[in-house]
Amino acid sequence: MPFYHTEAWKRVRELALQRDMGMCRECMRALELGFGQKPRRAVMVHHIQPLKERPDLALDLNNLESLCAKHHEEKHPERRERDKTAEGPKMRVIKA
Repeated sequence: MPFYHTEAWKRVRELALQRDMGMCRECMRALELGFGQKPRRAVMVHHIQPLKERPDLALDLNNLESLCAKHHEEKHPERRERDKTAEGPKMRVIKA
């Protein structure tokens, strides 16, 4: 079973969201520094130390942060590039 479908991950993910009151930690940091806007709701729980590099921290609440989609994408620019190349060129179908 993939890691993100395990009961252990679901439990610790929920704990992280509860700890962060369901709000994006990056949005909250920006707000605390005085340049943020209204914080967005967190939809992702991010591993601060990547899972591939530190599997021992996979379920460590101190290695997790709740993020909105925008900030989670910023933490993973490699995913955007991979998604772009996987899509390939767009083709239009012209009906006669």
